[in-house]
Amino acid sequence: MEGGQKIGIVGRTGAGKSTMCLVMSRIIELTEGAVEIDGIPSASVDLKTLRKKITVIPQDPVIFSGTLKFNLDPSGTVPDAEIHDLLVKAGL
Repeated sequence: MEGGQKIGIVGRTGAGKSTMCLVMSRIIELTEGAVEIDGIPSASVDLKTLRKKITVIPQDPVIFSGTLKFNLDPSGTVPDAEIHDLLVKAGL
């Protein structure tokens, strides 16, 4: 796999998808072995930086308390015009 590519993790119930996500985002720390992303051990990456680069789409939808805008952009980094354009593209 080439560096910078996006991947998806799929599988049946109990296959370990959720555990893999917890390990990749270092919510569960490994006691042995290592996870490497683009050849870099995840343990050597700043935790905030690591988690910012990983996206998890849960099976069950989650709505955060707050505004619709906050739910669409919880980090507050996407311009309103871009959010609007994406909503139009999604037919919403």
